[in-house]
Amino acid sequence: MNLFKRLITCAVFSTAVVGWVGVQALPPVDRSAVIVFINGKKYYIHTVKAGDTLYSIAKAYEVTESVIRECNPSAADGLKIDQTIKIPVPEKVQAEARAEKKRKREYLNHKIKSGETLYGIARDYNISVATLMEDNPDVNPQTLTIGQTLWVRKAEIGSSSEQEAKDDMAEYAENLNKAADDGYIYHVVMPGETVYSLARRYGLTENEFVAMNDVDGGLKSGSVVRVPDPDHNIKQVAEIVEAEAAKDAAAGDAAHRSGNVSFRAIESDRPLNIALMLPLEVGSKPNASYVEFYQGFLLGLERLKEEGRGAVNLTLYNTGHDQLKVQQIVRDGAFASTDLIVGPVYEDELNPVVEFAEEKGVPVVSPLANLSAVESPVIYQLSPAPETKYDKIDNLIDGGRDIYLIYASSNDSEFEREILAELEGKSRYSYTYSYNQKSIFTPRDGSSPAISDMADVLKGERPCLFIVLANSEIDVDRILGTISSANTSIVERGTKSAQYVVLGTSRWGRFNNIDHTSFFNNNVVMISTYHAKRDSAAVRDFDSRYIEAYSMLPSLYSYRGYDAAMIFGEGMRSDIDYRMLDKRYIPLQTEYKFRQSSEGCRYVNQEWMRVNYNSNYTITLE
Repeated sequence: MNLFKRLITCAVFSTAVVGWVGVQALPPVDRSAVIVFINGKKYYIHTVKAGDTLYSIAKAYEVTESVIRECNPSAADGLKIDQTIKIPVPEKVQAEARAEKKRKREYLNHKIKSGETLYGIARDYNISVATLMEDNPDVNPQTLTIGQTLWVRKAEIGSSSEQEAKDDMAEYAENLNKAADDGYIYHVVMPGETVYSLARRYGLTENEFVAMNDVDGGLKSGSVVRVPDPDHNIKQVAEIVEAEAAKDAAAGDAAHRSGNVSFRAIESDRPLNIALMLPLEVGSKPNASYVEFYQGFLLGLERLKEEGRGAVNLTLYNTGHDQLKVQQIVRDGAFASTDLIVGPVYEDELNPVVEFAEEKGVPVVSPLANLSAVESPVIYQLSPAPETKYDKIDNLIDGGRDIYLIYASSNDSEFEREILAELEGKSRYSYTYSYNQKSIFTPRDGSSPAISDMADVLKGERPCLFIVLANSEIDVDRILGTISSANTSIVERGTKSAQYVVLGTSRWGRFNNIDHTSFFNNNVVMISTYHAKRDSAAVRDFDSRYIEAYSMLPSLYSYRGYDAAMIFGEGMRSDIDYRMLDKRYIPLQTEYKFRQSSEGCRYVNQEWMRVNYNSNYTITLE
């Protein structure tokens, strides 16, 4: 079952006032040339600088202050330096731009045909996307209109490359993602990507992806598509919490208690009352992933009952990802007898639950979210702590290996950010991968030696670590194939090849067109929040029980639900007295160990899984 990322609604929030307005002359506002289309309307994207005020920005862009406030609710109480705001392009400016371009004689007319994209047109004329957008301010790169006329600047024809066109589209999407607050992430389609691969990558079904994007004529390279942003509401709620926390700190009032909460184990002869809070249905649409979590949770409780761990009363609440509904659930009299709360799933629903739990001394298990805004000593977070993610690759980056960073035209930005933080101060080489009849590795800086043949790298005596940052399935497949082929050619000639490991990301698991034997051939290592090998006895037994009960294979949600029930269903009988610290839990195969960073903070799982694909075609876990 695909991991389905659910679109969540926008929260209106305020920000603290930053800066000042005085009687001195303020520096002029630098009017941005960056324009994006959001929901069919055109906006300037302006980054706030020191001295900018609503008045000065409104004057520079020839709009009213109220228009800026309406488009940017976060600006209502003031502006923050480096804050990104969007400003509608006035009709007058648009009309003037159109008239000016039409008067010029230095342009060709291009009538948009079915299936064309701005990227494809830019490639046909070898002109930059940025130039086409500048000369055609009415054109929305996301939805070209068949029959619409584009102005193509003659003097710029032949002046731009394919890579520059890709970079222009990537920059457009980046600016769009900075400004859009409509609950979507915008993605530029790369060569080789399909509806199926993108749906899998973003945790959607193909039908859900198609419903959000106009792909009747096929998915075109360089087109801009959108997918739900799972963090949209959480990001905005984090702003609310941050602002509220600042107010509380100023008033000397903490949002939650500062010390720890004392938990008490449930006696063996008393039923354990569990409240399970899941968004089983959002807007009347069933959410299969959380149904699977619930099913796994039930099997965990069944196993505990078989082992004589005491009776359980389970109450299932459908939160519907609705904050008001969560508040109503907590206030209901039946909720008062709860001993253990599992959920809610989303961080923006936690506050009323945490307030109840702190008052009653009840643990709250956050089963799936990596929390960032809500802090409380009643919370147990099953998702492992981000700061411990790469602890288990210390032996790969301790100086004993030559490290090669491999980029491509499209890269996994999150993976890159994490890896660069781990490699800070460490020596490494850096290359950009491309393919033109053969694999090409171009040095990105002067300290990285040229690579004419990957076999030359593997002939050395030093072990190697290749860190592949590419996020295109085709690029990853080709890079892995190039490395393993070079290794094979060396071995077949009777020459010793250097030991090497390829570090990838668990998101490669979503690639369905890669022959996974290349993972074994390249000693691929991944760091994952969860792993379940179906050939292990515990997982195989769980799979059999799950299939018998539900007539379907379990998903990762099913496994996580089972783990939550096993750990806390048993823990509430004894371990909870000691806040479950200094003990490892392994219900199936993934390990959990909880730690509290300081008194008054939540308890967070520290255990990431290092998955090793070994050359003898075995998988080992650390």
